[in-house]
Amino acid sequence: MKFAIVDIETTGSHARGHGITEVAVVITDGQRILDEWQSLVDPGIPIPEHITRLTGIDDDLVADAPPFTAIADELEELLADCIFVAHNVGFDYAFIRGHFEEMGREWSRPKLCTVRLSRKLLPNVGSFSLGSVCERLGISNAARHRAMGDAFATAQLFHHLWSLPHGPGTIEGALKKGTRESWLPQHVPATDFDHLPTGPGVYQMLDSRGAPLYIGMSHQVQTRIRSHFTGKLASARRQALLRDVHHIVAEPTGSTLYARILEDVLIRTHWPIHNRAQKLQPMLHLVLAYRDRQGYDRLMIKRARSTRGSIAHFGGVVEARDWLYALAKVRDLNPALLGLGSTSDTPHHAPAEHNERLQVGLNERLRPVFPAHAFCLVQGRHAEESGVLYVRESRFAGLGWFEGGLHPHMDLEQLLDAVTAAARSGLTDAVLREAYLQPETVGEHLIWRCFDDAGNPTQSA
Repeated sequence: MKFAIVDIETTGSHARGHGITEVAVVITDGQRILDEWQSLVDPGIPIPEHITRLTGIDDDLVADAPPFTAIADELEELLADCIFVAHNVGFDYAFIRGHFEEMGREWSRPKLCTVRLSRKLLPNVGSFSLGSVCERLGISNAARHRAMGDAFATAQLFHHLWSLPHGPGTIEGALKKGTRESWLPQHVPATDFDHLPTGPGVYQMLDSRGAPLYIGMSHQVQTRIRSHFTGKLASARRQALLRDVHHIVAEPTGSTLYARILEDVLIRTHWPIHNRAQKLQPMLHLVLAYRDRQGYDRLMIKRARSTRGSIAHFGGVVEARDWLYALAKVRDLNPALLGLGSTSDTPHHAPAEHNERLQVGLNERLRPVFPAHAFCLVQGRHAEESGVLYVRESRFAGLGWFEGGLHPHMDLEQLLDAVTAAARSGLTDAVLREAYLQPETVGEHLIWRCFDDAGNPTQSA
């Protein structure tokens, strides 16, 4: 068995959009060095000043260096029959794989991380940065932050790990296909993965201080977590998570609907740096009203992020148009006056009659969907528990757990006692509105318990 100890220097922290400036490879059998290879690389983009200060590599130094495409064949041949080893292997591996993919070439190798191996075999070291581990073990490195200096130091570290009583067995175990150590971020204990739910839930990836970096949900949490760290590793977010995540925790929910709501609540509580999608208000399709010169009240659809000034809003244009077509049909209105176009047989009324018909239709269609209090009951975290999602005056207002299986007989006071108030958003309102109007789309059993302002039951479904 041969191991290729690899280190690279780059222009930035992630493979997408950044280039390699230097590559070094040390081939070893685990006990002695068999071969060495290194090359400067023209990254094709300017080298940032802070990178030059760290590595000493500047634009002049790589001006006559070959691009990655010129060294790719030699590098691929060198790595062909070796295990790919690096200190924080996800970083080096992602850059090299990403550069091969930019050339249209598929490339993959089995890999090992000396950070994760050190955590297993050197539990009392403290910091597991290359400099700290080498200093603790007495491994010298006269060329820190240069590819061959760091590769040679990593090779000596690997030899030390191999020489330990449990070294070979630990290394062979880490190479088994599908083991958690082969793909989990370097700092995350494998036991974190073992404790994740296999069913629906909300998970949090935490930094070294316990602050959330990313929050997500899934109907199969363990499977979703694995997908974050396997496959292609070129994206900036994935590289950052591989580097910065120290723990992964999750809360089982029993219900995917509950998980969707809880995910949004937690994101809007913590605003993790990598949940960018939720920070950007989505584009909506608004229904706006205006009066034309002939005195007709007309409607139109417009895309915007804010709902200000609209009489209704929808996630997609098809949904908005369907709503307007239904309004035209029920109140016998000219579709052209609702921004929908017209045909030769479309009804046409005088302005006063049209305006009256339109207003009656809008009053009907804009009537609140929910009663004063609406509770959606879903399967809880175990068979004898229900999840409770609360809607107050057509807006999401809170969630919680009720000790008792799904049944429609809980009263208002019992349900309110089970609810913890939570911030709403357009997403939570839309998700619960759909679950109320079209429960079949949710794909799980729901019970709605509804009450008026006086606390009297109005509906159960």
